Amino acid sequence: MPSLIVQADDLAISHAATLGIKEAATKGLVRATGIFTNQPDAAFAAEALRDLKGLDIGLDLNLVTGRPLLPADQVPGLVQADGRFRTSHQIKAAYPVVGGDGVYQSFDPEPFDHEQTLAEARAQVDRFYALFDRPPVYLHHHSLVSDMSDQVLHEVAAERGLLVMDDLYRSGRVPLLPNPWYGSPFGPTEQVDADPISDFENLLDEVGSHELSILITHPGYVDADLLDASSFHIIRARDLELVTSPRIRDLLANRGIELTNFTEAGLA
Repeated sequence: MPSLIVQADDLAISHAATLGIKEAATKGLVRATGIFTNQPDAAFAAEALRDLKGLDIGLDLNLVTGRPLLPADQVPGLVQADGRFRTSHQIKAAYPVVGGDGVYQSFDPEPFDHEQTLAEARAQVDRFYALFDRPPVYLHHHSLVSDMSDQVLHEVAAERGLLVMDDLYRSGRVPLLPNPWYGSPFGPTEQVDADPISDFENLLDEVGSHELSILITHPGYVDADLLDASSFHIIRARDLELVTSPRIRDLLANRGIELTNFTEAGLA
């Protein structure tokens, strides 16, 4: 019987996003979510979701949104003058891309210092333990990924014995479903006009052809903090519409597609 993991990224990026992901997990299809432990809403998000049955909670290593957990003077190569992380757009504008695939890109020169990036990554994982009193089910990249940030993620995962969920689909072990409703360009108008429910219906044959597959989504409500933090904003309301859709739930059930998570699937 085919199974599907619906994952919600960016927990705690804003309070509205947290509330939307909570709805997606309690009333919808989401069975895994990754938290930004550096964001102000992380403590609320942990309290709200830590005990939800059937929900795996991982950590999204975040190096481009908000402020680092470490003082800015300890990670000067990761931040702007105001102490906030450089955004992915700023990094791409300042560092030439010389190769890569999708969000996994090689830059010359490399934009992430190894020592500083590793220190911040460890701090974010340590914060997860402090918030949840347990390890994250998985580690996952957020947004832009460079050769060094990928190396650091794997170093921290090896130190703590954690699953890097990206490796599941990058290795071909578990297929990652496409998100054809994420367009390019993807401004506010394109996000309003996106139709993930129809697009996902067209993926059902593919879901049914695999023993297990993963769908990464970004559900949430929209608030001013989200508008300031991410160019992925309005689409979160559309993704929430998708993962709470009774029609989609019925279509999955009619095809015998079960919802699962990394733990239940024996991956973590």
